[in-house]
Amino acid sequence: MSDETRRFTGRRMGRRTFNRSALLAATGVAGAALIACGGSPAGSGSSPAPAKSAAAGGTAASAAKPRFGGSLTDAMVGDPPSWSPLTAANTAARMNSFAYDKLLGFTQGPGTAANANDLIPWLAQALPEQPDGQTYVFKIRPGVKFQNVAPVNGRPMTAEDVKFAIDLVRESKTFKTDFAAVSSVDVPDAQTVIVKTSKPYAPLLVTTVGQYGWPIVPKEAVDSKLMETNAVGTGAYMRTTWEQSNKVVFKKNPDYWNKNVAFLDQLTFLVIPEPNSTLAALKSGQIDLTAATTSIPCELITGVKDANLMSYPSNSQFSSFDTTQAPFNDVRVRRAVALLYNRESEGKAVYCSASGGSSRTIGLLTQARALKPEDNPDMASALKTDVKQAKDLLTAAGFPNGFKADIAYTPYYGANSVTALEHFVGMLRVGGIALTPVSFEYARWIAEIYRPPYKWTGMCWGAGRSYPEPDQEARNWLYPGANTNQSRVDDPEITALIDKQATQLNPKERWETLHQIQKLEAKNVYYLWKASGDTQILANKRVHDFSGDLHYNSHEYLYAWVDA
Repeated sequence: MSDETRRFTGRRMGRRTFNRSALLAATGVAGAALIACGGSPAGSGSSPAPAKSAAAGGTAASAAKPRFGGSLTDAMVGDPPSWSPLTAANTAARMNSFAYDKLLGFTQGPGTAANANDLIPWLAQALPEQPDGQTYVFKIRPGVKFQNVAPVNGRPMTAEDVKFAIDLVRESKTFKTDFAAVSSVDVPDAQTVIVKTSKPYAPLLVTTVGQYGWPIVPKEAVDSKLMETNAVGTGAYMRTTWEQSNKVVFKKNPDYWNKNVAFLDQLTFLVIPEPNSTLAALKSGQIDLTAATTSIPCELITGVKDANLMSYPSNSQFSSFDTTQAPFNDVRVRRAVALLYNRESEGKAVYCSASGGSSRTIGLLTQARALKPEDNPDMASALKTDVKQAKDLLTAAGFPNGFKADIAYTPYYGANSVTALEHFVGMLRVGGIALTPVSFEYARWIAEIYRPPYKWTGMCWGAGRSYPEPDQEARNWLYPGANTNQSRVDDPEITALIDKQATQLNPKERWETLHQIQKLEAKNVYYLWKASGDTQILANKRVHDFSGDLHYNSHEYLYAWVDA
């Protein structure tokens, strides 16, 4: 990166400034910022389902019937980079999910695993009929209305609205790749939407839900450009206040179609960009809940006494290489970096693994049927710290004395992410690799670092991700031109396999292909898979039935309730 480029895209961090930045980093939106009740939602005349037993990562499930009313205040590190639902950013998706519904959803709520991927109908009456491998017939739930605010003013949602929203997403630059297989969306009658694909496409249904999916955005919001600055849909909560860099407030939609969820009258998210201030706000009662995740240093978490602490396995943390130019276009250099990286040391220093916390390395695919690192020989070998072998590889690649390179990062991902980067820089220095961290503010990070056009060279210290659909993880990170292919991978063999698995409707055959992709990625070390600490949630004891969730929505709040 040239000095001229650095003036406009990032800030080069000297070691003293870099160390200090670890103390100034921030927390995230509760649940999965860095990052459900089983069965279909009942009709408007039904009573709320009884609370389930608590799942790992949730507040204790109460034996009492959930209480309607009250408010909950949470903390977040900063504003979404955009309010457009076409923005591929976790914070934007989570905030927007209060206002926008989708045709389908995932099981969520107390007693449900954080990464549960079972599909349930939401705005659809049922899961779609599939008369063949390329046709999906959705029956739209009757009686659903848009929120009673301009420009929709509480009008009924129609099948035409659903078609418009699907076409909006699938034709967008951001998500066009996800839905390239969709060939048509038709509305034969007022309650039916038929989606057809040009070929069998196994990922379709899960991809419509998460991580970004098909939010039903009204045409009026697009035409008026309101979509860029507000969120107005059919959702359970209406955004009533946005004070930039201060707070976001949502109030319950009184006309929401599902009367079995959304117990809280109001949700407030305060922007608190510093971990100590976040914990102080929790202790004082200013906030009720915060994600402690990879955001708040573990020594601060363990000092909190008057709150419930819950944890669940986090997502897969990664970093990227610019594989288009030296030195990281050489697989020997990438493998040397992996061998210099001491994940056990990082786990003890950053994720409290020496005092009860835990960390793990997950890899390319995060689903239950994915290969675990120990079952993937090339990945297993790259996870072992071996300084001598790393130096031998660097010498063979023509770098016996190491080299210098930049590594891009954002403080937005929190203190633990910055501290882990500091440890990583020190680890690579042992092998002669001198990395210079270059800091980017979050909006620019999303616009041109984490997403195309990837205005960085060297390495990129990424975040974590956990997609419910394996195609999204394989395609987004490995397919040429995809919107998170930060390592600029262009591997014809992998590309062909990604295309192949997407058409395989037999799960066994599809996972055999996905396992091949995992092995090839590990062999070529296209990404550095990092240690991932548990996601942890701190909650005031008045909060009940809040369950941690790894999806990019905020539906866990729909099941939470508070004492009077």
